[in-house]
Amino acid sequence: MKSADIILATAQRAAMNSAVTLRFAEVTAVAAKHITVDLDGIDVPNVPFLKSYTPTVGDRAWLLYQGTTLVALGAN
Repeated sequence: MKSADIILATAQRAAMNSAVTLRFAEVTAVAAKHITVDLDGIDVPNVPFLKSYTPTVGDRAWLLYQGTTLVALGAN
């Protein structure tokens, strides 16, 4: 690979890692400061949520997803 190609590939990987995605997931459990969501058939525990959102089991929650970080914003 040429050095310009390496620089471009590195920049593309960095951009992909910093991208934020909006996802939906079903809330399956609620704790004091975290929820558990079903994300594509996998239970993901310890997802924090905004103070303005009061989650309920069964909600279809909006999630911001970046790498391995999830934050629940509210429900649809």
